[in-house]
Amino acid sequence: MPLKWELRQEDSELFAAELEDFVPQRVFDMHAHLWRKANFTDPVPEYVEIGPSEVTLEVYREHINWILPGREVHGLYFPFPETIPNATEPHNAWVSQQLVKDPFGRGQFYVRPTDDHDFVRQEMKRLGLRGFKPFNCFADRPDRENAEIPEYMPEWIPKLAHEEGWSITLHIQRARSLADPSNLHWIRSYCKTYPNMTLILDHCARGFNPYHLIAGLEHLGNPGNLYVDTSVICNPLAIWACIKYLGTDRVLYGSDFYCSHLRGTNLPVADSFIWLDESMDIWKFLAYPRQNAGPTLVGLENLLALKAVFHMLKLTDNEIEAFFWSNAARVLNLT
Repeated sequence: MPLKWELRQEDSELFAAELEDFVPQRVFDMHAHLWRKANFTDPVPEYVEIGPSEVTLEVYREHINWILPGREVHGLYFPFPETIPNATEPHNAWVSQQLVKDPFGRGQFYVRPTDDHDFVRQEMKRLGLRGFKPFNCFADRPDRENAEIPEYMPEWIPKLAHEEGWSITLHIQRARSLADPSNLHWIRSYCKTYPNMTLILDHCARGFNPYHLIAGLEHLGNPGNLYVDTSVICNPLAIWACIKYLGTDRVLYGSDFYCSHLRGTNLPVADSFIWLDESMDIWKFLAYPRQNAGPTLVGLENLLALKAVFHMLKLTDNEIEAFFWSNAARVLNLT
């Protein structure tokens, strides 16, 4: 079955039944990709191929309504990563063009480790971007999934973020994610050395395996400038661990649009984790399948996990509102 980009009736019914009374009316999305297909080099990522060819702010809001229907949504926007080293300029320009339409919006700069520091500072200010989004595609090694943080986020990036008061959204690599000694070392070092930088570890510090996440959080400490977003995390244990170790004021909502619009889920398996998508044959084994049996949107799975955790922890309405808006407003200095 080919992957599809579509909203289905059962998705809307699920939100209405399970999430309508949970999600506040105003949401800040800390993890949203905007793209223009014409800016990509080959190979074009599959979901860029089947999704909208140009994701303007208006197109993003139209589609984020699939998982946040009727909500006022603003965001932290950055380019969609390519799988190969590439020119970043057209991607950053596209985000900048869309950003000006969102009065509460913020943008991050698609940065290469080899970029000229002074040029980056000037270009970010010209484009109106206030943070960095490094990607491991620029790590100079064949096994980029094993890259250490300085290989794709060298020290000049957090130093510049510290000097300007900017944020960084970081997707860590390596098999054990936050439990990896190298990742722990560099996160602690950067946060301590550059306290005016805000470091956001996306996907609950890539906590798709919550056992790795818990092991890492136990040794990380609690740097005052460290945050996580919960984008596309579908296991409640990872979300619980972030709140337990970092506190409710360090955990932020993010959709990871486009990944939020995949169909499927992710779950830990022993010392690893797995993504299940709609192209797999596993869905025929669903117990008590509804009439149109199959996976829902990952963004809805994520919201269901959040709801379960928040209810178990008995978070107050104010704490839930802070997760979806106020924490982001504080971190990004929204006015």
